[in-house]
Amino acid sequence: MSEPTLVFSTFTPPVALIETVRRFISRHPVVVVDDGGSDPHEVFPALLDLGATVIRRPTNDGIAAALNAAMTVAYDAGAETVVTFDQDSTPTSDTIDILRDTWERVSTAQPRVSAVVPAEFAQVRQARSDEALAPARRVIQSGMLIPRAAFESLGPFDESLFIDLVDTDFELRSLSRGLRIIAAPTRIDHELGSPVALAPFPLLPLTVTTMVSTPFRYYYRMRNRLILTRRYLRSAPGRMLADLAVDLAYFAVVTASARPRRRMLAVLWRGVADGFRGRGGRAPATVQAAAQQISWSTRTTRRR
Repeated sequence: MSEPTLVFSTFTPPVALIETVRRFISRHPVVVVDDGGSDPHEVFPALLDLGATVIRRPTNDGIAAALNAAMTVAYDAGAETVVTFDQDSTPTSDTIDILRDTWERVSTAQPRVSAVVPAEFAQVRQARSDEALAPARRVIQSGMLIPRAAFESLGPFDESLFIDLVDTDFELRSLSRGLRIIAAPTRIDHELGSPVALAPFPLLPLTVTTMVSTPFRYYYRMRNRLILTRRYLRSAPGRMLADLAVDLAYFAVVTASARPRRRMLAVLWRGVADGFRGRGGRAPATVQAAAQQISWSTRTTRRR
């Protein structure tokens, strides 16, 4: 079996990506796609000098479109498998080898498999059990090995989702067609940010420590959660309702901690409206403008 091609989706990539590619380029073909960002540190010329294939997209069309473009180039060049990464992921040579070796095992033992992922991703467990070749759940696309056959049979990532839950859709599409995603006995590090002690009600001592995203991401997360719930409610009702309930509880905490709250409500409400309409693509300009004015109320910083 040939070595997997490594695919990195980027948007204004960090300098550290050069060293990551340098570590792998002698053994693995590397495709890096720029999703309409900038390159203030001259990262892309350095990657070209190393021998990577670099795709510069003229507009920001979302991570699904970026990954699809890179994977198409990789498969057209003869790749049997690709492993997808974000620009902040830090894979090791052992991780790539374990993903490849696991795929070689499951492609014979369990042929109806659409992808292999690390058992652990940035302290998030993806394996459902400790058994060998355990199925994975609620997978993240970074570190995902995808064989050409799965890409051709399942189709590409859903570009209408733009960014959030793109990997969730791929997982649910696989499961709905009787395909499994397998966890390999390895882990991958990734920059997920730091937990924030939110203060939803500044006059009370209550704090909620959780991860927060840039405010505009909550539009996509709300919209895409509703789109996926409608899409897969019949085939996976328990999973869809449980995930929706968890997200709604999280949105409630985030909204209570946002300043001004009315702008976060406006962002989420537009996500609800577009989710019910099935409207995909980039967030409307009004949503992006509103999100830029949102900050978080924390125990040390309280803004109204």
